[in-house]
Amino acid sequence: MKIIWDKPIDVSLLINENMLFWPNDPKFHREWVSKISEGKNANLSKIVMGSHTGTHIDTPYHFLEDGKTLEKIDINKFWGLAKVFLIKNEEKIMLDDIISLPISEGDIILFKTKNSLLLRENKFHEDYVGLSLESAKYLVSKKIKTVGIDYLSIGPRGDEGREVHRTLLREEIGIIEGLDLLNVEEGLYFIVALPLKIEGGEGSPVRAILFPVEE
Repeated sequence: MKIIWDKPIDVSLLINENMLFWPNDPKFHREWVSKISEGKNANLSKIVMGSHTGTHIDTPYHFLEDGKTLEKIDINKFWGLAKVFLIKNEEKIMLDDIISLPISEGDIILFKTKNSLLLRENKFHEDYVGLSLESAKYLVSKKIKTVGIDYLSIGPRGDEGREVHRTLLREEIGIIEGLDLLNVEEGLYFIVALPLKIEGGEGSPVRAILFPVEE
């Protein structure tokens, strides 16, 4: 097995004022504090955004009152070998879609769906593909390390999506959301998607990078 370090694939969403946001989340805003073009010594800006902006991770505290926060989570969940699987179901990731996949204990699993196309549109789609609760429970039973998806939530919109989060986060399974997998083929990769170390944080944007792996 060989990791191709010189062929990184950036699977992070570009953060800017026009990007896709979860409904009612704070939008990205940048204010320039100083600019060289205005006679200052350096360019310096202040940014305001939600902690679940763009490509990001969720911590257990996001949905569990007693869950771990950013400075307490296991950082090893957000780097390592990752399996990318293409899911063709355009409504939801059901148990039948994944039960035959080679998913093993300790895996990082990334699901590529029709969402990768939806991410190209600067509007929120209610009908994005999320992980069903039954599938989330199955992944828990497989004792995976982390699961990622190509939209802003691992679970579908509504009550089921919230319970999907709780089911995964109770077991401290890592969650990576907002991955841009449009140009990524199914297969094995090495992922790095490290969050910021914010005290008390329930989520953090990440710069997610995949490196191809030759087996």
